[in-house]
Amino acid sequence: MSKIQFFTEIQGNFLIKLVIAHLLADFLFQSKKMVENKKWFSIEMIFHILIVFGLTLIVTKKLYISVIISILHYIIDGIKIELNKKKISKTLLFTIDQVLHIGIIILCWSIYFGISKTVFKTLLLPINNYSVSLIFLSYLLVTTPFGYFIGLLTKRFQSASNSENKTDKNGFLIGIFERIIILTFMILGEYSAIGFLITGKSIIRFSSKNEDIKSEYVLLGTMISYGITILTGVLVKNLLN
Repeated sequence: MSKIQFFTEIQGNFLIKLVIAHLLADFLFQSKKMVENKKWFSIEMIFHILIVFGLTLIVTKKLYISVIISILHYIIDGIKIELNKKKISKTLLFTIDQVLHIGIIILCWSIYFGISKTVFKTLLLPINNYSVSLIFLSYLLVTTPFGYFIGLLTKRFQSASNSENKTDKNGFLIGIFERIIILTFMILGEYSAIGFLITGKSIIRFSSKNEDIKSEYVLLGTMISYGITILTGVLVKNLLN
C-alpha cells in the first residue's frame, strides 16, 4: 500500500490539542447536572461555553480560533437542546452532536493551516484511492451485508431456538463487531489474535429450554461469520499486494 501523508506533525499536533480541549470541556468538565439544566441563555450553558473557550485558548493560544469554535459549539448545543424536546433517539442526538463538534474543529483547523483542499481530498479517498477504497469496501461488507446473509443461512435454527421468533438484535450487533475485529487482525497480519477472540466467546449463556438448538444456532452462525470474514481478509490482503 502506498504511503499517504495527510498533514505534517505540527499540524497534527495542533488538531490533537483542539480535540483534547473539546473532550475535556464536553465530558470531564461538564457534569450531568449541567447537561440537564442547559438552555439557550442559562448559567449552565454560559459556563460550559466559557470552559470551551478557555480550554481551546489555553491549548492553541489563538484567540480568534477559540472564539469561532466556542460560538459554533454554543449554536450546536442550543439546537441539540431544542431537538431533545422531541422524540428523537438520545444515542442518535449524541452521535450527531459529537460529529458536528469534531467536524467544526477539523474545518477550523484545516482553514487555519490552509489545507482545506487536502482535507477534502482525504475525505474522498474511499472513492479515489484504490487501497483505501478496497479496505473501506471490506469493512462495509462485514457489517450489515454479511449479517443479513448469515441470518438467512441460519434462519431455520433461529426460528427453532426462539419460540416467539424475535430478532436477536444483540447477537446481530455482536456479530458485526466481531467481524470488524477479525478483519482488522487479518489486514494487520495478527492471525494469532483471532484465536483469543474465538476463545473469549467460549462462555455463552443459554436458557434451559431449547439449549441444544440454541447452541447449534449460535455455533453455526459464529463459524459462518468467522469463516467469511477470514476469507474476506485473505482476499483483501492479496488484492492490496
